[in-house]
Amino acid sequence: MSSPWLFRLRSRFPALAAVVWRRLLALCLTGCVMAGAHADEVRIGVLALRGVETAERMWVPTADYLQARLPAHRFTIVPLGFDDVQLAVRQRSIDLVLANPSYYVELEALYGISPVVTMRNRHDSSGAGYGVFGGVVFTRAEHAEVRQMGDLRGRRLAAVHPGSFGGWHAGWRELRRRGVDPEHDLAELAFLGTHDEVVYAVLEGRFDAGTVRTETLERMAQEGRIELSRLFVLNERQNPAFPLRHSTALYPEWPLARLGNVPEELAVQVAVALMLMEPDDPAALAGHTTGWTLPLNYQPVHEALRELRIGPYAHLREVSLREVLAQYWYWAAIASLLLLLAFVTVAYIGRSNRRLRQHQGELQVLNASLEERVVERTQRVGLLLDRERFLRGIVEMVADVNEILITASSRDEMLKACCDRLVANPDYRFCWVALLADGELVPAAKSYGTADFVRAMSACQGDGPGALALRENRTVTVNELAKVDGLAALGIHAVTSLPLRKDAFAAPFGTLCVFTARGSGFDREEVLMLEQLAGDIGFATAAFDQREETARLQRDRITHYEKTILSLVDLIERRDTYTAGHTRRVAHYCGLIAAELGLEAAQSEELQQAARLHDIGKIAIPDAVLLKPGPLTALEYELIKQHVVVGYETLMHIDMYAALAEILRHHHERHDGSGYPAGLAGEAIPLAARIMAVADAFDAMTTNRIYRPRKSVAVALEEIGTLAGSHYHPEVAAAARRALQTVEPPPVVDQLPRTALERQRFAYFFNDQLTGVHNASYLQFIFRNKQYGDLQVAAVCLLHDFGAYNLAHGWVAGNRLLADVAAALVEASGDALVCRVMGDDFVILAASAAAFEGLETRLGEGVLAGSGVRLEVERMSVDEAAIARLQGLL
Repeated sequence: MSSPWLFRLRSRFPALAAVVWRRLLALCLTGCVMAGAHADEVRIGVLALRGVETAERMWVPTADYLQARLPAHRFTIVPLGFDDVQLAVRQRSIDLVLANPSYYVELEALYGISPVVTMRNRHDSSGAGYGVFGGVVFTRAEHAEVRQMGDLRGRRLAAVHPGSFGGWHAGWRELRRRGVDPEHDLAELAFLGTHDEVVYAVLEGRFDAGTVRTETLERMAQEGRIELSRLFVLNERQNPAFPLRHSTALYPEWPLARLGNVPEELAVQVAVALMLMEPDDPAALAGHTTGWTLPLNYQPVHEALRELRIGPYAHLREVSLREVLAQYWYWAAIASLLLLLAFVTVAYIGRSNRRLRQHQGELQVLNASLEERVVERTQRVGLLLDRERFLRGIVEMVADVNEILITASSRDEMLKACCDRLVANPDYRFCWVALLADGELVPAAKSYGTADFVRAMSACQGDGPGALALRENRTVTVNELAKVDGLAALGIHAVTSLPLRKDAFAAPFGTLCVFTARGSGFDREEVLMLEQLAGDIGFATAAFDQREETARLQRDRITHYEKTILSLVDLIERRDTYTAGHTRRVAHYCGLIAAELGLEAAQSEELQQAARLHDIGKIAIPDAVLLKPGPLTALEYELIKQHVVVGYETLMHIDMYAALAEILRHHHERHDGSGYPAGLAGEAIPLAARIMAVADAFDAMTTNRIYRPRKSVAVALEEIGTLAGSHYHPEVAAAARRALQTVEPPPVVDQLPRTALERQRFAYFFNDQLTGVHNASYLQFIFRNKQYGDLQVAAVCLLHDFGAYNLAHGWVAGNRLLADVAAALVEASGDALVCRVMGDDFVILAASAAAFEGLETRLGEGVLAGSGVRLEVERMSVDEAAIARLQGLL
């Protein structure tokens, strides 16, 4: 809605008015906050031009979209046939209606509906949208006799429905313009109900040609139901800005309109929600749109319906005087000319006499008052020029203030700049903005000296116009303020106080007071412009408050993200304590290398954060691979390599961790391009990832692993130097050798389990599945890492003739006997370590030889009694020779 002052401004200064209008509109859309609620259910009637199921599939997601953003309402879609739209509007069984432009124009004339937004139609996946559409008249490609619209005379034409704009009205108008009257020149005109049916009817040869709305042919082809090469478009137009095939002029797209009983507040909420819809929103994709825009100008639709004499212009089909004159104009013209000639002759004579007498009297009056009229006219012209200059100054001030509203970086800065610009007007002496705080008006910005301001402000406090404007939510203007004590000396003659609101329907949260020195005070047009300005300031102030709230929510979200990521890190530490220590050490080494390279503190901190998270992707690696106490197979190595991808995908969607995700994604790339996951080489690898690669490798070298002992710092750095240029960036490798030469890795860093849970998971690799005792791999492990501690005595338990027992009783019985023997050995040896080796033999490590006393007798009289299997026990001390011999058995 435009203000009267803007219409008058447009007539005098159209360019300036356009600038002001665009700025006002941009600010209103930015600052507007939806308010109010209407009813529990909002029914949206939709013209189902391709059937009810298609309509529901297209528009139910839009209702869900509105439901999510306006939870106070329940939005439902009501598909309507061509004949049901007007009935539904007349009975008010719907609240909003989405139909073609001709329906909208007719419903606007009959029932007073008004547009809310206009649809932007989507054609393809590029995201481009179009706010216009038209009609396409087509025939079969092999129908060589029909190539122009004029060729349709005497032929059969199929259309969608008498009420379809794109499927009939647009094509009808184009046919008339091409000299074809469908009501008289066609052999048959049929309406088939849907656009798809029209296309099928033409392809099947039931009709010579058809007319449907634009995009129908392309969309059916995309859906695989037709081939465009089988169709030929008549009088096809070329428009680079509109790539769809069309035969007619283009008209504004479908509007979403509200009925007269729908509150304007609800319409504003729906309009703002739909205009904020993103092109890739599921609702936009389902509805084949790229979103919604402000209501377009539907005058071209009015012109088309007027030309066709349908809809609100159907009355033009009645025989009128104009048509009678069009048929009998020749004789009417002759008669009119004769009558006019006679009338003119008589009138001329009489008028000449009257004018002669009148001119004589006017000359007498003019001679008497000419000088007085010249003076009066001069004064009036001067006043008009002064008023025009004054209003031009107000308009420039409004434009400047709107520029301030758009460019200001803070609320207080904006309010102060607005006050300063207002008092820059030569007529305005003082200006202040007060905001409501704890029930009182508190000055937020002011202009000019403190003492004068206090005296001026007192006129607006208490029961003054400022408080009244806030209390009654209206503009209060006092044009006799010079009578107030203390203000006459300041040259102030009037004050206007205007309420500040976040939108047109909200309660005021402050006031804008302006004091003028003009003797006539504030006039009506001036106050109207100030009201618009106060509305803009209110919108902008509310927008800043909302922005601050949004920033607070963003800070809360970042805090939640940090807690979530730290929880993930904690989860990984609980899974593998070695990884936890590893990530902390790598972060420390990264900081040392970064300092050696001269990186800034912010870059170093970001690198160390990434290092602490660089193994977060290992949460997706199975225990059987992650905790394996030995070299990995090729398949297991491929699984391990996935941890960088998982870590990257885990963090990339979090804004604050996106840069870290890119670093940890490439910390296993190699300088020669042989790394993973992307095979980057040289400078293509991010610098932070190059540093982390060296730090990660250094910690791995200087740490004990189950399958190999750790290397010294000197040896590890020497190996890094050897691999510089192939695995590592030469400059980073050189910096690492300088920065890490004095570090001291922890004296005991290994992958051995620390907790009961870790020991249980560790046992997965070292327990014999048949007997439940340890396997030969575990014995190798403890010998290699010298983990046998105080177990200084060993016993080799050999089962003789066990193979014969297997042959006699079967493998199942043999397995059961082995399990019983293992259980008996565990029970007999107490706290000793029992391991199964070589299939049917066992090795026992104990603190003393007492654990082996009487084993042959106890088992021979126990589990081995009557089996024919004999146990032989060979005892030895655990020394290097015994260990070498035992390893030979493994």
